[in-house]
Amino acid sequence: MFTDQFCSEAATSNPEYPYSFMTADAQKAASRSYDYIVVGGGTAGCPLAATLSQHYSVLVLERGDSPYGIPDVEDFRGSPTTNPKVAQGFVSEDGVQLVRARVLGGGSAINGGVYSRASTEYIRKIKCDEKLVYESYEWVERLNAFQQYKLSTWNSATKDGLLQAGVLPYNGHTFDHLVGTKISGSIFDENGKRHTAADLLQYANPENIVVLLNATASRILFSLGSGKPKASGVEFRSNNDGLIYQISLNQLSINSEVILSAGSIGSTQLLLLSGIGPKRQLKEMNIPALLDSPFVGKQVQDNPSAAFTIASSKPLEDSYSQLAGILDNSQNYIESGSLVQRNNGTNTQYLGVLDIKLAFPLSRGDLWLKSVDPRDNPYVRYNYYSHSLDLQRCVKGIKVMVNLSMSSSIQEFAFTDSGNSKTLQFLGIALPKNQSNDDALAKLCKEALGTFNHYHGGCQAGLVVNERYLVKGVDNLRVVDGSIYKDSPGTNPQATTMMLGRYMGIHILQERTIS
Repeated sequence: MFTDQFCSEAATSNPEYPYSFMTADAQKAASRSYDYIVVGGGTAGCPLAATLSQHYSVLVLERGDSPYGIPDVEDFRGSPTTNPKVAQGFVSEDGVQLVRARVLGGGSAINGGVYSRASTEYIRKIKCDEKLVYESYEWVERLNAFQQYKLSTWNSATKDGLLQAGVLPYNGHTFDHLVGTKISGSIFDENGKRHTAADLLQYANPENIVVLLNATASRILFSLGSGKPKASGVEFRSNNDGLIYQISLNQLSINSEVILSAGSIGSTQLLLLSGIGPKRQLKEMNIPALLDSPFVGKQVQDNPSAAFTIASSKPLEDSYSQLAGILDNSQNYIESGSLVQRNNGTNTQYLGVLDIKLAFPLSRGDLWLKSVDPRDNPYVRYNYYSHSLDLQRCVKGIKVMVNLSMSSSIQEFAFTDSGNSKTLQFLGIALPKNQSNDDALAKLCKEALGTFNHYHGGCQAGLVVNERYLVKGVDNLRVVDGSIYKDSPGTNPQATTMMLGRYMGIHILQERTIS
């Protein structure tokens, strides 16, 4: 079997590579062709590759390394977004600090861990097979989703405060997206250990898959005949030896595909580097235009958020987000978490965080290349709050946050001054007590602008790819990740993105059976 050559490396020389088919040896991986080349071993790429490997040979190209054995990734108290081994920071042209994953498992290896499905309305809107969608969710959840039966002190108080603020009904523990207050699922288990999308590779057929780490794709290769350009392989650079390699699809099969699963930033960037995008932009970067595709890099979006940090008068524990307040008719989601901050080892400060996210903003932006080096972050501008209706919706959400902060459950953490008056102590920007001034609340939305790093779009379905997520204008090239989304699914997108990988893997296998 073709993966035998990798087994000894994974099993003996690197204990952080738990699968026999994981390798960093680019020369070995490039020595054969594959039925599918999946670019990006992330939240969608891992379940997609695992599914396809049941019947066909698959190569996964991942620019990062293994997530296993890294405390920042595996422990909920870690700080993966600040660890350059697994995350790459960048600043949007709006001036917002963002981060993208650079590790097997993708965003699921560096995020806050919330597991929450998309709403039924969302699934129907994108015209997916509902039965297969829920079967795919359940496939993911057998390994990667956990109910959170013990709430932290701060999350418990936030839950009660949401109910007191009128975020009803109370829906208890559920993975489903339901209006009201609920306890979300998590990819952290009961011991606080993270389970990333890389864990879904346990479902793979080890005889049919190779996962090549530290390999940065630089462009898609095409064969040019009398018809449309046809994806034939991928060029990549090994981060270990610095050499450039070209790897080919199985030319004996007309159904072989390159599938981009590198995320909203990576997949869009790779299309542009491969000559698929707005012709004028490609010309400016001296990239030969293979296909003038004007919507590549367009309609990118990030959900604006606002976080408010409260110094607690009572001890709190470190905790990730465990619940969600899904507001009816305002398109806002509220989450919370807490941390223990130890200053110089002598002073301990307990902090509670309340976070609000605008669910379906109308503001959209653009992504374009900064250079032709795939290791560079491209330029991206999200145009937060450029649509006036987004600010109006944010103001509605902030009013609920004010009510939440004034609830008796949250006021329990206020400090008492010399006059026996209780006051919440905010670090940085504070929520006002008065919610009557909409202009002031709109200003607050802009001042507190932040992100959940839930950006999406750039290869949007209907514009860049068709309903089967095949890239329009070329053959044998598909995109399966958050870049195809018009809107971010659920309170947090990772559950649906992992589901999407499984869902599309099944669809692709069904397509081949029919053909």
